[in-house]
Amino acid sequence: ALGEDPVAFTPLEFSILKTFLTMRDRVVKRNDIAAAAYDINDHVSGRTIDSHVRNIRVKLADAGCPSAIETVHGVGFRLGGCTRA
Repeated sequence: ALGEDPVAFTPLEFSILKTFLTMRDRVVKRNDIAAAAYDINDHVSGRTIDSHVRNIRVKLADAGCPSAIETVHGVGFRLGGCTRA
């Protein structure tokens, strides 16, 4: 839930969010997200990770937190802040 609003995530999206939370103050590279969220033997492209992050962003924005995940161009992503309107 974001505040009082429930947000439904797929298990994979939840795993990616968990990765961001455990690395709260760091930039998380796409490879690190893939390694944490997928079976170690799976090959996952950066575009697939981008797609999952985009879906998470949309769900969080719909719940009132549009800046929860920031892009660090050329590196990866980091957990941002959330100011609700």
